[in-house]
Amino acid sequence: MDFSIVIPTWNRSHLVDALLKSLFEERNRYDDGRTEVIVVDSSTGEEKESIVSSCKQYDARYIDGDDSVRKKRNKGIRESQYDYILFIDSDVVVEKGLLNEYVDAYKKNNFVRLGGVLGYTEFVGKKTFWWKILELTSLVNSFSFARDYPFHSWTIGNNVFFKKSVLEEIGMFEENFPFKLGGDDLDMTYRVTKAGYMIGSAPNAVTYHSRETWNNFKAIHNRAMRWGTMERLICNRHKELYKRVIPKNYILILLAFVVSLIVGVVSKNWVPSISVGLLAVWDMVWSYIKRVKTKGFCNPIHFLCAMGIQGMYEYYRIKQSLKEKSLGAFYCGQVFNRFQIKYGMKDDSKRIWDLLLSYTVIFMIVNIICFVIERV
Repeated sequence: MDFSIVIPTWNRSHLVDALLKSLFEERNRYDDGRTEVIVVDSSTGEEKESIVSSCKQYDARYIDGDDSVRKKRNKGIRESQYDYILFIDSDVVVEKGLLNEYVDAYKKNNFVRLGGVLGYTEFVGKKTFWWKILELTSLVNSFSFARDYPFHSWTIGNNVFFKKSVLEEIGMFEENFPFKLGGDDLDMTYRVTKAGYMIGSAPNAVTYHSRETWNNFKAIHNRAMRWGTMERLICNRHKELYKRVIPKNYILILLAFVVSLIVGVVSKNWVPSISVGLLAVWDMVWSYIKRVKTKGFCNPIHFLCAMGIQGMYEYYRIKQSLKEKSLGAFYCGQVFNRFQIKYGMKDDSKRIWDLLLSYTVIFMIVNIICFVIERV
């Protein structure tokens, strides 16, 4: 298999140098076909000079590109010579054997109409305070999909390859995608599966992603804003990616609290409001306990902050929904693939029963306490 490796970048000369070095070594090990590396860059000044120098040193083609990542990727596709296009982001390095792992995964899944294969991305580097929070959220989940699911409805744009003919058939990345800050990779990869192709997994085709570009609040907030907004735009374009779900706990608790306040004002009975408030606290505590039971201990402060970050993602998702004059974000969720659909509804039903049971117990305890206080 012959690979054209496309790397879009901007002002990341030191990261690009490390990536190109790892690719140079990997290409020298690969003996199952030809390879080329295409760096599409929009840097200027010393950054550009440094990237050009790295390209010369590690046998990569340098191409001037537009500021838009989607346009850079499309330019890389057009300039490519070979039949398989591997997209790699500029803030990763590749693990030994990456290309052979992709070839093996492609051959193993040859019984389906395969359009592409997704690899696994692992994060490396110093764990700052903000990273310890980020890894407790869902914002990094999609990087490990290759080890979670055998096939995908859509993927991220890093460490994934497609047949060039498939990319040309579906129109490549849409350069006029309505959201400037991302989402075009999800849109493009979903159009691959929508055209009747499968996207498989290569769990051992590994890239190591630097934590450097995620290690502060501004970067995390930016991703929460982009991805929350982007989810709505993607699902508006591909409505079949949305499935009806039971609203999330925080939405149910918020609605219950509003209703309980109204009841309190009318009846002068504040027990329901107090009970809902305690339910919100218990829901956070129980979420933490479940996290510790399934994945081990984590700092409670980090966990609380992670819930805040997750809340920002939901805020921007709901904000975009309301901007569209729709309530869809409250009762619909994005589908990753058929495996998620299979188990998602079962988890939702159990979650609601747990919430109702918790509220009932708390309500009874609060009533008993109030009764005792009145008697005293």
